[in-house]
Amino acid sequence: MSQREYWFARRHPLKDRRQAIAPIHWKGYLVSLIFVSALTGGAVAFAWLGANDDMFEGIIVFAIVCLLAGVWFTMTAKLNGDPIRTVEDYKKDKQQRV
Repeated sequence: MSQREYWFARRHPLKDRRQAIAPIHWKGYLVSLIFVSALTGGAVAFAWLGANDDMFEGIIVFAIVCLLAGVWFTMTAKLNGDPIRTVEDYKKDKQQRV
């Protein structure tokens, strides 16, 4: 059985209540880049529509883009995140292999 490839890892140990995550694989960084690009695109659409006197439509477009991008990012990170090991664990493991 092969070891699962995780894209994200916890930033804090299991004992900590915080549940922040960070990318640890190039696919995780790509997911983060797509998320930020989607938010930037939504902001550009909001600014463009607002400048053309369609402020309400701009707000709606931005809100929908933020909602969809946020749900997609959260689900992708949850499905491809390591629930046990932290970023520091992966850094230590990487140093030991070199």
